[in-house]
Amino acid sequence: MSQRTGYTTAQIAMHWLVAATILLTWFFGEGMGKLLKTRAEGGEVPTVPLHAALGMTVLALVVIRLVIRLRTGHPDAVPGTSDAVAKARDWGHIALYVLMIGVPIGGMAAWFGNIGAAQEGHEVGVKILVVLILGHAALALYHQYVKKDGTLLRMMRPED
Repeated sequence: MSQRTGYTTAQIAMHWLVAATILLTWFFGEGMGKLLKTRAEGGEVPTVPLHAALGMTVLALVVIRLVIRLRTGHPDAVPGTSDAVAKARDWGHIALYVLMIGVPIGGMAAWFGNIGAAQEGHEVGVKILVVLILGHAALALYHQYVKKDGTLLRMMRPED
């Protein structure tokens, strides 16, 4: 696989689609705890609430995104990036992928498997994922507007 200096159209589209779907999923997550409690008590609830459907969509999109990333590669850090910062970037992306896959799986285990520990893990995972996403966005903005190294533009203008 040849080394890339930017992302492909597919990678950029999937990045923003996943971001928007995660935001929608988070927005529609309010009240899921009450639904789980109602369900556990034998009350009537939707078979698949919108939040759960969106969460499963996030999982599917992230898997597709990961396959695209593995097939097409990804750009190295911008020139001048220290080895420590490049490693932090790589580990940050790994953490994002682990959580973007693990959080929906935990949510599905909580909803479909009625597993209380999965619900707790899902809630903790969501909080960590939100912090990582906010950090990811803040660092992209820092690189673009403070360092002026074009990092953010790479996720807006395709290389292909």
